[in-house]
Amino acid sequence: MKTDIFSIGVFLFSLFLGSCQPSQPSSSVVDTGKALDYKIGDKLLFSYNYATVYPAPGVDSVYKRSGFIHPLKTLGGEVMTNCSPADHYHHFGLWYAWTKTTFEGNEIDFWNLNKKQGTVRFRNFERISDNGFVAMLDHVAYPDSPAEKVAMNERLEITIGTISSLPGYYIDYHTTVRPATSSPITMEVHRYGGICIRTREDWNDQTAQMLTSEGLSRDEADGSRARWCYFQGKAGDEKACILIVADPSNLNYPEPLRVWDKTVNKPAGDVMWNFSPTKQQAFTLEPGKELSLSYRIYVLDQKINATTAEVLSDFKRD
Repeated sequence: MKTDIFSIGVFLFSLFLGSCQPSQPSSSVVDTGKALDYKIGDKLLFSYNYATVYPAPGVDSVYKRSGFIHPLKTLGGEVMTNCSPADHYHHFGLWYAWTKTTFEGNEIDFWNLNKKQGTVRFRNFERISDNGFVAMLDHVAYPDSPAEKVAMNERLEITIGTISSLPGYYIDYHTTVRPATSSPITMEVHRYGGICIRTREDWNDQTAQMLTSEGLSRDEADGSRARWCYFQGKAGDEKACILIVADPSNLNYPEPLRVWDKTVNKPAGDVMWNFSPTKQQAFTLEPGKELSLSYRIYVLDQKINATTAEVLSDFKRD
């Protein structure tokens, strides 16, 4: 009976939203020479950093990276991401990397840059438009060494959209990786890996709340599987929500989650979380094959509930 009531509630809410189908926003893009700044009107939505971003002065330059989103902002102007914080210089707002891989018989970590095993670099744009772009990136083994070698090529397609019934916007994030050589690459079982977000520093267990599609909170979510997950709370003088929805076509869907609980990053208590498709099962990418993963990332200027999240999760990638 409880499930029936919830289903009825979702149906009625979907009728209420009515026009909750994607609509083309009046967005625009400015190329700064270092980043693509996407805006609606004069409001910055996000910056895609294609030039190499270096850490703060005095910090080892091994923590440089290109090809990531930061800042990610609400329409109200609140920054929702944290980039290169002192506790984890290798966190880059909203980014994508694999942690534990095997390539040509060796472990390559494209995430933990201090290991000097791997990194991800922007190469070029295939297309830039006012509502998104297509970027090509290289996943590089042994960077800045005589043994440097591109292990994987990535094609990242970003599309911006809005919904008429809620304040905010969404980003369709579609990434495809392919081996760059005749060698396979295995994404080994590991708690991290894939798309990841480091959220604003003042969002902790006292100021923000997490909920997954399975009804789990932040302290319960790590290791669980989910179709969607949101984190929301007060942002400045307003309220905000980040909802990430995984596409049903993704590897190992519903995907395992890696979530910092409140004990992990003391004393700040802020959050890093990611959909980690190979957290419970390894995947080998063979030459001539590809791995595609798609997500819809909602950035909303209000808090939502599970019913709203269920409605918003019912989408098909454009």
